[in-house]
Amino acid sequence: MKRFDGRVVLVTGAARGLGRGIAAAFAVEGAHLVLCDVNGELLQDTADELREAAAGSVIAQTCDVSSATAVASLVDRATAELGRIDHLVNNAGTITIAPFVDVSESEWRRVIDVNLTGVFLCTQAVLPGMLQRQSGSIVNIASQAGKRPNRYISHYCVSKAGVISLTQNVALEAAPHVRVNCVCPGIINTELQEDEYAVVGRLTGKSRTEIQTEWLASMPLGRFQEVEDVAEAVLFLASDAAAHISGEALNVSGGMVMD
Repeated sequence: MKRFDGRVVLVTGAARGLGRGIAAAFAVEGAHLVLCDVNGELLQDTADELREAAAGSVIAQTCDVSSATAVASLVDRATAELGRIDHLVNNAGTITIAPFVDVSESEWRRVIDVNLTGVFLCTQAVLPGMLQRQSGSIVNIASQAGKRPNRYISHYCVSKAGVISLTQNVALEAAPHVRVNCVCPGIINTELQEDEYAVVGRLTGKSRTEIQTEWLASMPLGRFQEVEDVAEAVLFLASDAAAHISGEALNVSGGMVMD
């Protein structure tokens, strides 16, 4: 038996990077997948690839998680076609990098809308069904940035701190039948990280090698996280192996954050 045989898993922000990796890991474990992303073309490519490996069905729909209407449409379709949603992974996120005094109101609102309001909307859309069935789990992707300050991403830090707080509050209300946890990655080797090197380099005048060396120095385990590291943590928290874990913010940061 695979860990998620026959279960329905909704993964937001699934077109690339961490979201794609999480979806792929669930696919290997036998899950039916419901995938969404704002990048519809890339999402379809990802869904087509995962269908070849997935034991279950794969539904893909373009969705901006900051839109209540779009989220409702996605959840209605998933429920109509697959009957229920057993597990929700709130992964969709965005980031911009700028000194606090230069962060525009539009940047602030977009980061908060996607990273925090998106988690609120998706959770609120899925949770009633889980509570009615008295089963289910939710895993939110937060960040080590939600636990400590970071230069040039104040708005992102605030959004992820909010995700951690929301996780714990919903876990309290959803108990005893639905578990809610979050994962707090450190620095993940994805396309997004490469973009961050360029922006931080422009702000600081440092080379990619200098930035990378500084970031690595903060990790006792001596390497950045891979998508697979975080995906395995998500699958653990969603699985029956974590049946007595709820309200946790699990660090997957190479020791960068220890609490």
